[in-house]
Amino acid sequence: MASKTQQTEKVRARKHKPNKVNLKAEQKRVAKNYEVLGRLVESR
Repeated sequence: MASKTQQTEKVRARKHKPNKVNLKAEQKRVAKNYEVLGRLVESR
């Protein structure tokens, strides 16, 4: 069995890894906002 330090390091690495599902949702939302802002700029 791995030492406590190694286990802790693995857990911390796992927790610091970005969540892919949330990352995709965030990317989609940002793209949509960017598109809306572009239309706003064009209309002025």
